[in-house]
Amino acid sequence: MQKLSFSVGLLALSLFSAGASAKPYNTLQTPVTDAPEVVEFFSFYCGPCYMFTETYPVISTINKALPEGKKVAQYHVSAMGKLGHELSEAWAIASVMGVTEQVEHPLFIAVQRDKSINAPEDIAVVFGKAGIDPETYNNAKNSMMVKAFIARQDAMVNAFKVTSTPSVYVMGRYLIDNSDVKATTPEGYVTAYTDLVLSLIKK
Repeated sequence: MQKLSFSVGLLALSLFSAGASAKPYNTLQTPVTDAPEVVEFFSFYCGPCYMFTETYPVISTINKALPEGKKVAQYHVSAMGKLGHELSEAWAIASVMGVTEQVEHPLFIAVQRDKSINAPEDIAVVFGKAGIDPETYNNAKNSMMVKAFIARQDAMVNAFKVTSTPSVYVMGRYLIDNSDVKATTPEGYVTAYTDLVLSLIKK
């Protein structure tokens, strides 16, 4: 896959730009028919993705608004950063083991703030602090469920032709334009974003 492009300023732009704009989403010419209802593509190397968990908790808020039993499918993109593949594997392990909430924030902190993930072994350290011992973590790499999740991640990245992160798609048809979701506060941005996703689900 080609190198992805990223815009660190897209969230700030969306909060403080003024005036009317085009609709804050794009319709795909070729829908992805087997996609989850709502899917986010992200990378632990992506600054705006980190902001989506810290300043603008978009994904967690959408999850709270979705019907019980449904949540946003989050897929890690391998093409960014020297350990992109290893972090995609780590996210697959976390997803299969049901510990994404315990490791997502620590992994963002380790990658972006502390710069402490420089080798695959460093990822295992983060899982260790979340209660997943190194042996369990390493054994999970060979799990058929983990391998299937990794394959699903890569297949969805290719199917959607993902070129930036964070990218949120709805119903396999609509791509949210993060910079065109208008608000004047972080809270307002999250609310507007969530309302847009819910409206597209019903569309």
